[in-house]
Amino acid sequence: MALEPIVTPGKATRHNKLGKAECSCGNVPYCRSADLMMVYGGGVDPLTLRFDCSRCKPTGKITLLEVHPEHLPKRLIIQKPMKIDGKIHWTTERFPG
Repeated sequence: MALEPIVTPGKATRHNKLGKAECSCGNVPYCRSADLMMVYGGGVDPLTLRFDCSRCKPTGKITLLEVHPEHLPKRLIIQKPMKIDGKIHWTTERFPG
């Protein structure tokens, strides 16, 4: 039985993955795949998702990463969605990892 590639936030959540957003200015925020799934849905292609860079304001690309707690930085900061007045706002918090 061949393994299927993990190509959606729904599948990534089952495998405890992080979303990594990259911008050309060097800004690299992370978010939990479960948060991506709650905001955008479990079946969306993560390569079509965009994030608004807080530093330079263009949009960047999101990729999914495997989480290895022993290889993560000790103070990894992630983005977490909050719904305020019907809009999604991304706030920062420390990754509980």
